[in-house]
Amino acid sequence: MTDSRTPRIVVIDDDDTVSDAIQLLMQLRGWEAKRYRSCEDFIDQFDQEEPPACMILDLYFKGMSGVELQQFLAEQGVQIPTIVLTAWPDKALSRQAVEAGAIEVFTKPVSSDRLLQAVESVISSSSESPVKIK
Repeated sequence: MTDSRTPRIVVIDDDDTVSDAIQLLMQLRGWEAKRYRSCEDFIDQFDQEEPPACMILDLYFKGMSGVELQQFLAEQGVQIPTIVLTAWPDKALSRQAVEAGAIEVFTKPVSSDRLLQAVESVISSSSESPVKIK
């Protein structure tokens, strides 16, 4: 079982190679990491009482898109610091992700160092001001 002070990171990506690598990277850093293959899977298992410290999110899925997930969470009053990863950079969609609250948008592949820096920045910011749920 993970210590309640251990930052929880969620990785939502349907590319198992990417999500496996990111999950392992987060765990090697000492954080709890959980993978989801779709936005719907994340919603089905989401615990509003214990939101993650950070969400690493792809934009393109067969069902609900990453931006649609961000918008859905916002409608529910949930704010999760989000880092977007995309293999198909699209300026308009990236802009929508930022408007929906994404802190960073990276094009895949992203270096481990850059991703860790972004997550560390999110975690240090959220420890100063916790994730808000309306």
